[in-house]
Amino acid sequence: MTPVDRITPQSVEEFETRYRARSRPVIMRGAIDDWPARRLWSGDYFRGRFGERMVPALRSRQGSVYDVQTGAHYESIRMADYVGLLAAGTPTDFYVTFRVQETMPELFDDIVRPPYCGDAAWTSSKLWFASPGARSPLHRDLPQNLYAQIVGHKTFYLIDRRLSRRVHRHSFLSRVPNCSPVDAEAPDLARYPRFHDTPVLRAEVEPGDLLYIPSLWWHQTRSPETSVALNLFWVNGMMACAAARGAQLFMRLRGFKL
Repeated sequence: MTPVDRITPQSVEEFETRYRARSRPVIMRGAIDDWPARRLWSGDYFRGRFGERMVPALRSRQGSVYDVQTGAHYESIRMADYVGLLAAGTPTDFYVTFRVQETMPELFDDIVRPPYCGDAAWTSSKLWFASPGARSPLHRDLPQNLYAQIVGHKTFYLIDRRLSRRVHRHSFLSRVPNCSPVDAEAPDLARYPRFHDTPVLRAEVEPGDLLYIPSLWWHQTRSPETSVALNLFWVNGMMACAAARGAQLFMRLRGFKL
């Protein structure tokens, strides 16, 4: 696997020219070290400030957090209970993740919006609070994505959007049309032969890093330890904004939980 470039934070112009315009992933190390979240966010912080809040959590069933027929497996858990499980070292198949603006908008007080998406016409954010060993399936997102790693480490596996045919993606009519059944870390080539020789990039993301995932690039993650991250989706331009809003409306109408 080829490692994703690790660089010092770039100017907006350099980022646009070298990475976004070329649809090229990159890690900007230390790019969020000035965020209050870097010194505040911990299990004690979430338990103390949001302990009684019920939060959405993906739950793994038979090794997967989704089903082609029913979509993602979401349940609710009290934040204090989730933090307690992690603090006790209790194995759990929960993975707390939610849209920040809908569930915990107070978290925006602890971040500084990066200049790379500062003038975006449309934005959305998700929190990812992962237990040790948590994994996400191979999937892709329409918007541009800046993934801020705040606590712990995480490994990403990324595949160019131009290689979508190789990942045996689920049908558009399924409940998970943006997901693939392939495990990019250990692919079963007998079941998914088109994935043979597919170039995979690997990104080792550390606390303080900002990972840029270009629009529609396939990616999956693994958390070797407790990990807290927040991503910022964004799009620019009238057509892109309309597409992003249309995708959200489509998911609501179809009852998708992704």
